[in-house]
Amino acid sequence: MEYIAILAFILGLPFTYTQLEVKKIENKYPPLGYFKNIDGYNIHYTDIGSGQPIVLLHSQPANERQFDVLKNKLKENYRVISIDRPGMGYSEGPNDNSSERLFIQAKIISKLLQEITDEKPIVVGHSYGGALALSLALHDEKNLKKLILVNTASHPWKGDGVWLPFKIITNPLIGKIFSRTYAMIYGKSVIDRSADDNFPNNKPTPGFINRVGAELTLRPATLESYALDAINLKSALSKQFRNYENLSIPVTILAGVGDRVTPNKTHSFQLHKDIKHSKLIELNNVEHSIPELNPMKIIEEIQ
Repeated sequence: MEYIAILAFILGLPFTYTQLEVKKIENKYPPLGYFKNIDGYNIHYTDIGSGQPIVLLHSQPANERQFDVLKNKLKENYRVISIDRPGMGYSEGPNDNSSERLFIQAKIISKLLQEITDEKPIVVGHSYGGALALSLALHDEKNLKKLILVNTASHPWKGDGVWLPFKIITNPLIGKIFSRTYAMIYGKSVIDRSADDNFPNNKPTPGFINRVGAELTLRPATLESYALDAINLKSALSKQFRNYENLSIPVTILAGVGDRVTPNKTHSFQLHKDIKHSKLIELNNVEHSIPELNPMKIIEEIQ
C-alpha cells in the first residue's frame, strides 16, 4: 500500500498540474475560426478575406497561428484559409502509428477544401505542411491551382533523427502516462528555446513563441499527435517521393540558405530535381523561417 501511495503522489501531482495548465493554455489561446467535421474529425480553420483562395498548411509543432504575419498581408487581396493540421491546434486527427498518417491527413484536407470552396486554391505548405501539400497534390491535383513549398520536408533522410521524447510519448506502455504528467513540466522548461533552430543565429522574432500559441502543442492529445507525425514522417516520405515526378501543376520551392531543420541538399534541392518543371528560389537570412522573416517573397510567388 505504501508503494501505491508513493506512485499516486509521483503521478498525481504532475497529472493535476497538466490538467490545470491545459485550461490556462486554452483560455489564453482560444480557437480563432470555424470547425467542420470531416470523416469524424472536427477540423479547425480560419477563413478571412475574399478573392483567389490561398490555403496555408503549417509546420510542426505549430498551428494555424504560425501564419499570422502572412495572413494579415494576404487578406487584403485574397481569401486566406489557414488550417490547423489534423491533430494539431484545435483540429482532431487520427491516432494511428504508421506512415499512413500523412496520407490520411491529405485526404481530410482534400475533403475539407471541397466543402468550403468551389475554386481551385493555391496551397502554401511550410516544413511538415509542405510534405502535406505534396501529399494533397498527389491525391487530388486536379482540384489545386498551384503549390508553394516553403522550407519543405520532402525526402527521407539519413539516420534516425527522432527526438527521444517522441519515442517515449509513442511508447505503448508509458507514452500516455508521460504525455499527461511530466511532458508538460518538461515542455514548459524548454518552450522558450523550441524555435531557436528555425531562425538565423538562433534568435526568433521577439514575442514569436507567445504570438503563435506554441504552448498549445504541450496539451497531451496534441503532443501525442505531434510525436506520431514526427516519428512516422520519414517512412511516409520514403513512399511519397517516388511520385513527385508525376505532378503537373505549377510548383514553386522556397529554400532558406542554411536551413538546419530541413536541409536543402536533402529536401528542396532534391525536390527541384524530381519535379522538373518546378521553380527553385534560395533566400538568405531566413533559414527555416521564411513565412515569418520574408512573407513578401511568398506573396510574390502567389501573384
